Amino acid sequence: MKKNIQIFNKFLNVLYKILPFFIGIYSYCPAFREQKDTHKFPLLDAIYASIKLYGGSTESEVPADGLLQIARFMALAATFSILMNIFNKMNDIINWLKLRVSSVTVVYGNSSYAEYIFDSLNPRMRIRGDKKFIKNASRYLLMFSSDTQNLKFYNKNYESLKDKNVYIMLENISRQNIENSMITVFSIAENCARQYWRDYPVEKSEKIAIIGFENVGKNILLYGLQMNIIDPGQHFEYHIYGDGTEFRREHTELNKMAPDEIIFHDDGNYEFAKMPDFDRIIVCASSDENRNIEAVSKLLSAAPVNQQIYIYTPNGDIITNLFGKDRLICFGTAKEMASIDIILNEKSIEAARKQHNFYVNQHGGAPWEKLDCFKRYSNVSSSDYMHVINRLIEKGVPLLSIAELEHIRWCRYHYIHNWKYGTDTDSSRRIHSSLIPFSELSTEEKLKNVEAIKSKMQNNE
Repeated sequence: MKKNIQIFNKFLNVLYKILPFFIGIYSYCPAFREQKDTHKFPLLDAIYASIKLYGGSTESEVPADGLLQIARFMALAATFSILMNIFNKMNDIINWLKLRVSSVTVVYGNSSYAEYIFDSLNPRMRIRGDKKFIKNASRYLLMFSSDTQNLKFYNKNYESLKDKNVYIMLENISRQNIENSMITVFSIAENCARQYWRDYPVEKSEKIAIIGFENVGKNILLYGLQMNIIDPGQHFEYHIYGDGTEFRREHTELNKMAPDEIIFHDDGNYEFAKMPDFDRIIVCASSDENRNIEAVSKLLSAAPVNQQIYIYTPNGDIITNLFGKDRLICFGTAKEMASIDIILNEKSIEAARKQHNFYVNQHGGAPWEKLDCFKRYSNVSSSDYMHVINRLIEKGVPLLSIAELEHIRWCRYHYIHNWKYGTDTDSSRRIHSSLIPFSELSTEEKLKNVEAIKSKMQNNE
């Protein structure tokens, strides 16, 4: 049935293109036969006049009746359709040439991030995917507006994509659960949190308010716990204003983040009188600008004049245009987040791969390609921590102390993913014998941590 419909549609497509020509012959031939003085070859002249219909012109000596006018408009529509087909064919030829001479990225999706990242790519190395699937590209970015659309597209084109490097934007599916090594899952919320702590790092223990606990707020907390490790005796307080019930069910070992504290205010209500007590306030309530504007307006009345308020603004800095930039710092705009470096995070992944290979060369173990996603992204978390290590080195912190902080980060990564301490390591049960304080590690294990820091420093040069 479907095949018959396709054949019928093709027939109609051809018919409406050629029908104006035959209507022209039908209309012009009789008239030209009567005008023997000016049209010695009436059939040939009728053919020529019928072709001219596709340019929108009619013969002045022949009255343009209703039928001929209809043919004229149909011919113009057919001409436009033919020109569009020619344009598409030319575009296909250009894409074919791109695929033959360079490493091309094909971007699919209807999200605003897809448009931004496509614009940021080298024009000679990019193709905007539409309805037609582009084969033989170096990598594919799937950036539809929902996880369902991205997964549906991947499933539909699985045979063509299964051996390709595919980057899929998924906001509600953890990348640690994806075992296909050809697939890289990324999250705008996760990238936003990573970039936030890089751009606005901590220098001392802080009391932090996170207002709003949707995807961005959750990732702000998770990355803060892993990146804000600057002293073994630090004491950060993370106050979460938003429902964290489900989050605590997913992350059962949050109590292992001592000496830092996480205090959940599940009703989402914050006391304005207590706002001045915080060192920083991060507003990431929603992508809805109206809700964020309302929250910021109230906070500005309660917060001290010199207190910075960070606000998640995916749609731009409309809020700073209203309230000024002296006290508000916007982060996470679509334009900023749609950088190829931030979305693909290839530098961190490459640094993680080199770091792991160094470890394998020194102590043995599975190569990078054989690692499961959990271990692979444990190395990525470690490479992300490098910007903290660089600051600590600049301050003259000894390598052994930095190794202790890296061990704390490593433990926290495991705790975030619900690992527990046990005397015998068992990955299937998420148990590891090294989830203990740095001081209780053997001398050999401590030296391994120092070697890992040196390896990071070498990779970072």
